[in-house]
Amino acid sequence: MNIKLQEAAKYVENLIPYRDLVQMFLFENSDDMHLFLSEVRDRLNLIVNAAMIPRKSLNSFSPFRTIEEIKKFGFRSYMREVIDAPEPILIYLCLYHNIHQVPLGTEQTQKNLSQYLPSIQELGRIYTSTHQYTFSKSRYTNKISSSSTEVSDSFWLTSSLDQSKLNYYEGREAEIKTKLKNLEANLQQIMGEKQKIEKMMENYRSELGKLRERKYHIDNLKKKLDQKQSVYKSLAAQNTDLTSEARNILLKVSEFSKKKSKIFADYVKVAKNLVILTKDKAICVYQDALYQNEKLRLENDYRTYISLKQEIETNLEQAKSLTHQAREEAKSTLETASKMNEINLENGLPQNYKENFSKLPDSVESLNSEINQCQIIAQCAYDVDEKVIQEFENRKKRISQLQRDLEKKNKKLVDHQNNYENMKNNWLQRVDEMIDGINVKFSALFMQLKCAGEIGLSRPDNSEEFSKYGICIKVSFRTGEKLQELTAWQQSGGEKSVSTMLYMIALQEMTRCPFRVVDEINQGMDPVNERKVFDIIVQNSCSKKQAQYFLLTPKLLPDLAFDDKTNVICVFNGPENLPHSKYNLKEFLKRRKALNEKNF
Repeated sequence: MNIKLQEAAKYVENLIPYRDLVQMFLFENSDDMHLFLSEVRDRLNLIVNAAMIPRKSLNSFSPFRTIEEIKKFGFRSYMREVIDAPEPILIYLCLYHNIHQVPLGTEQTQKNLSQYLPSIQELGRIYTSTHQYTFSKSRYTNKISSSSTEVSDSFWLTSSLDQSKLNYYEGREAEIKTKLKNLEANLQQIMGEKQKIEKMMENYRSELGKLRERKYHIDNLKKKLDQKQSVYKSLAAQNTDLTSEARNILLKVSEFSKKKSKIFADYVKVAKNLVILTKDKAICVYQDALYQNEKLRLENDYRTYISLKQEIETNLEQAKSLTHQAREEAKSTLETASKMNEINLENGLPQNYKENFSKLPDSVESLNSEINQCQIIAQCAYDVDEKVIQEFENRKKRISQLQRDLEKKNKKLVDHQNNYENMKNNWLQRVDEMIDGINVKFSALFMQLKCAGEIGLSRPDNSEEFSKYGICIKVSFRTGEKLQELTAWQQSGGEKSVSTMLYMIALQEMTRCPFRVVDEINQGMDPVNERKVFDIIVQNSCSKKQAQYFLLTPKLLPDLAFDDKTNVICVFNGPENLPHSKYNLKEFLKRRKALNEKNF
C-alpha cells in the first residue's frame, strides 16, 4: 500500500486500526485462510489477523457527495484517492473503514469549522489539517453529537514512492527507447540502401572496366588502321562503321560517368545523414545512462536510509539497555552503601554526607582517580587508631549477625516458595475441575444445536503470570469444520452471540445469584439459532430451581415455546405514549370488545 501524498499518511494511520494496517492478511480462499491461521497462530503462536476479501466490485463504493460539491468547504479529496493499493485491499478498506466516504480537509476547513458545521455533519467523519471530527445521530432524539481528536504524526507510513516522478522517468525512458529504436530502424534502412548502392557501384565498375578494355582495343585497331590506311582503302565503309560504333561507346561511357557522379553525390548525402543519426543515437544512449544512474542513486539512497534507520534504532535500544543496567547497578550499590553505613534513605541523606559529596568531582574519570588516591593513602598509613579497630570488630559482629539473619530469611523464603507451589498446584487443580464441569455443560448445549464446542484453560508460557491465564472457547458451526477459537474477527456476529449465550447458561450452575439479566443477546442471530437459544434459556431457567431470568429484547420470533413460568412484559415508552397514570384497563377492554363486534 502506497500513499500518494505523504502528508495524508497520518490520516490513514488514524482511521485504519493497527490490526488491519500491520497485522492483517487477506485471502480469496477460505481453505487457504484456515491453513494459514492453523500454521501461524496455532502452531507458531504468532499474533496475526486474517479475513476474506469481500466479493464486491470497487465501482460499487461511491461517496454520498462528490468532491466537487464539498471543495468549497476546504476538502481536497476523499481518502480513497490518496491510497494506491491492489483492488482487493481497496475493496476491504472501503467496506470496513469507508475510506471512500472520509474527506480530507485543509487549514481552511479547520479555521471555518463552526461555519461549515451544519453542511458537513451528514458526512459522518472528516479530517482537517490537524484533527479528526466524528458526527453521530441519536436514534431517540435525532440530535447530532460530535467528537474530535487530534491526529498525531504517522509512524508506519513514513516513506512513500513519488509516483509522478517515477512515471515521468519511466515515460522518458520509454520515449528514449522508442526514439532509439526508430533511429536503429532508420540506420538499418540506410545501411541496406548503402549496400544496394555499393552493389550497383560494383556492377558499374565492372561494366566500366569492360568498356575501357574495349576502348583500348579500339584504339589499337585505330592505330593499325592508320598504318594500313593505304592498304585497307577498300574497307573505308567498314572503318566508318567502326568509328560510329566507337562514338556510341564513348557516349555511353560519358552517360555512365554522369550516373556515377550522381550516385557518389547521393552516397555522400546518405553518409552525412548516417553521421547525424549516429550522433543522435549516442546522445540518447548518454541520456539513458544518466537517467539509469539517477535511478540507481535514488534506490541506493533509499536502501542506505533504511539501513541507517535500522542501525540507529539498534544503537538506541542498546543505549537504553545499558542505561537501564547502569541505573540498576547504581541503585543496588546505593542500597548496599546505605546498609553498610546504616543510613535510612527515606529520611534523606545526612548533611555531612551531602557536604562531602558536594566536594567530589562530577566526572567518572576524576572519581576513579580520587578513589585510587585514597587507596594509596590507606595503604601508606601504618598507624591505626584503636577506635578504627573497635569499629572494625563491631562491624564484623554486625556482619555475622546479618549473615545469620540472611540464612533464616533464606530458609523462610524456601518454605514460602514450597507453600506457594502447593497453593498454585491446588488452585490449578480446582480451576481445571471447574472448567471441566463448565465444558461438559457447554458441549452438551452445543450438541443440542447440532454444533460442536469446548472450553479449556489458556495457560501462559510463564506459569507465574496469573494475569495471563484465561478461558479459551473453541466452537464449530459447520459439519466437518475443525474447532476454532472464539475471537472478535473469526466468527460472525450471530455465531458470537450464540456462543456467548450458551457459555453464560453453562456458568449458571457454578454461581448463585438472585436474578440474571441478558440484554439483546438475540441481535444478529439467524431465526433458527435464535429459536434454539430461546428454547435452551426457557428449559434451563424454568425446569429447575434457578435464579430469576430477565431477557431484554426489542423483538421476539413468533410461535416460540413458552413455559408456564414464563412472563412476557411489554414496556411502552416514548414522548407519544400515554402516561401510566392515565391507564384505564376496563376502558381499553370495553373499546376492544366494541371493535370486535364491528368486525375490526
